[in-house]
Amino acid sequence: MVDENKSSKIKRRIIWAVAIVLLIIVTSWFGLTLYNYYRVNTEKKPVLCFGDTKEIEANNEYSHTCYGILYKYKEYYSTNNDALTAREFTLFFKEFDRK
Repeated sequence: MVDENKSSKIKRRIIWAVAIVLLIIVTSWFGLTLYNYYRVNTEKKPVLCFGDTKEIEANNEYSHTCYGILYKYKEYYSTNNDALTAREFTLFFKEFDRK
């Protein structure tokens, strides 16, 4: 009986440790996403941006799209003078609003 009680305590400690690590990871991800959203709203690029791709858009524009952790970010540029015309930040499963 003593061994079963000891093993159940060890299992509970392992479960608590895993739960705490997962909580830290989720909280960090959420905070980083909010920080990147804030940066985009203040006209700056996100801190984490992977897979930067250039695409030709309609209306004499091209765009740069990059992906973060569960979000995506797109900047639109004019082909005439390479001026930034718009920015979009959305969750990874949503489409961008601008067409």
